[in-house]
Amino acid sequence: MKNVTVTMDAALLQRARVAAARDGKSLSRFVAEAVESRVGRPLTQLEAIQRFLAGPLMNLTDENGKAPARDQIYDDD
Repeated sequence: MKNVTVTMDAALLQRARVAAARDGKSLSRFVAEAVESRVGRPLTQLEAIQRFLAGPLMNLTDENGKAPARDQIYDDD
């Protein structure tokens, strides 16, 4: 974990302290969770694969429903 200095208005700081206390969290944890909810968290490898596989399928066939031949895919010129 890294330490970060954050500057904010005194009134905002007071409201943040009250909200953190209401949630039973330290101010540090409260701010970290607020930032994480805004920027997201990194995906696990499984989550990334599942997201990729759930995406739109790539249509690799031509108008007749045929897949391209190898020489059409790989131009060895």
